[in-house]
Amino acid sequence: MPESKRLEIPRDVHDQPLVVTLLIIGVCVGWLTNYLGMIHKSFQDESYGMPLVALSCNIAYEMVYVVYPIDAPVWPIVFILWLALNLVVCYTTLRFAPKEWAHAPLVQRNVLWIFVVSIACWMTAHLAFKAQLGPVLAAAWSAMFCQVFLSAASLWQLMVRGSSRGTSLFIWFSRFMGTAIVLPEEILRYKHKDPTVVWNNPMGWWGAAAFFVLDISYGVLLWKILRSERTVAVKSGGKGRLESNKAE
Repeated sequence: MPESKRLEIPRDVHDQPLVVTLLIIGVCVGWLTNYLGMIHKSFQDESYGMPLVALSCNIAYEMVYVVYPIDAPVWPIVFILWLALNLVVCYTTLRFAPKEWAHAPLVQRNVLWIFVVSIACWMTAHLAFKAQLGPVLAAAWSAMFCQVFLSAASLWQLMVRGSSRGTSLFIWFSRFMGTAIVLPEEILRYKHKDPTVVWNNPMGWWGAAAFFVLDISYGVLLWKILRSERTVAVKSGGKGRLESNKAE
C-alpha cells in the first residue's frame, strides 16, 4: 500500500494494546535510568558521558515535545520526565566539560554558549520537522535521528578518549535497551495497523540498522577499554585507572 494511502487509514491513536503501552513505559524507564547513571558517573569521575552537540540535540527534542505535546497515549508524560532529568545531565556536563577540553581553550571557555546555540539550532530543526510531517510522525523520525547521531557521536568520543571516564557498561546498556525496546513496540503497532509506524520503510530500516551497529560497537569497545583499565590497574597497584581518568 502506498505511504500516502496508508496514512489515510482512520484510526484512534489512543486505541492501542496494553503491551504497547508497557513497552513505551519500558522505553521511558530505560532512558531515565540512563540519565540517572550519567549523573552519578559525572560526579564520580568529574567528567561527562553524552557528547555536547548530541546532548543539545536531545534536549532540544524533548523541549519541543514538552511545549507541543503529541496526541498519543503516555508520551506527553514521558517527555516531561525525560526533560526534567536531562536538564540535570546538562548541568553536570556544563560543570565538568571544561576539564575535558583543556586541550582546546576556545571550547573550554565557551561550553555554555556552545550549548545555548546548539540547542537553539536543533530546536529550529525539530520544529521544522514538526511543521512538515505533523507532531506524531515528526517526533518518531526526530527520535530516530537523535539516536543515530548520539550513537555515532558517543562511539567517536569513546575512541578519542580511550577511557571509560563518564560512562560505564550499565549506562551503555540502559541506553541501548531504552531504544532497542522500540523495535518490538513498532512491530506491534504495525500489526495493529497504526499509520504512524516509521520503522517499516527503507529509511526506518537504515536507522534501525545504524543504531544497532553503532551502539553494539560502542558496548564492545567500552568492554575492551574497561578490561584494559583493570589490567593496567592491577599491574600498577591500582593507580592505572586514576592516571587514565586524569589524562587529557
